[in-house]
Amino acid sequence: MKVCTEACLFGAWLAEEFRGKDMDSALDIGTGTGLLSLMLAQETKFAKLDAIELDEPAAKQATANFEASPWSPRLHVFQGDALRFSFPRVYSLVFSNPPFFEQSLLSPDARLNQAKHESDLDLASLIQLAENITEESGYFAILLPYLRTESLLEKIASSSFQLYKRKNVCQTEKHAPFRSFCLFRKNSPVNMHVSTICIRENGDYSPAFSRLLQPYYLYL
Repeated sequence: MKVCTEACLFGAWLAEEFRGKDMDSALDIGTGTGLLSLMLAQETKFAKLDAIELDEPAAKQATANFEASPWSPRLHVFQGDALRFSFPRVYSLVFSNPPFFEQSLLSPDARLNQAKHESDLDLASLIQLAENITEESGYFAILLPYLRTESLLEKIASSSFQLYKRKNVCQTEKHAPFRSFCLFRKNSPVNMHVSTICIRENGDYSPAFSRLLQPYYLYL
């Protein structure tokens, strides 16, 4: 399974937000091969980092990746449908890099469709699930295409989550945003903060990108 740059950036952004904080537990919904959970395990103090993945081969790969890591005692993979799963705890943080493309551009490969489209886990269901399994003042974080973020904000407005931070992502300073990272907090008044990061500036990785990814990339 390929790892995309913006997913790495999302994991680094989340880890920076929670680095140094004493947090109980986090859940990665649709973990794939476990990248985001591993990034948080490396840089944060979450006592428990659970992950769930519907696709069985991906879940097995995530399990192998977790077991091979130095943080294996804190990491655990569930294989199953998040919407029908009985989780063992409520979480301080629920986060997800969910399917992007809804019902458009379907592939003949059913597993690829499941990974990249939201036929199995739509935004409204994901929000409801996160609301049900987060602590009273817990957090929910999500990576989405920029153009879908307003739809997310409309859907989440009726929940107990309030937007806490939003980071828009551009390829370069000359490009419009193409991804958004959103962090919500539950049942808590918040002062919303919105900012933008460019992956590249002047033909090289931007200083902001390099700073966030330096703990994970060998050559930054």
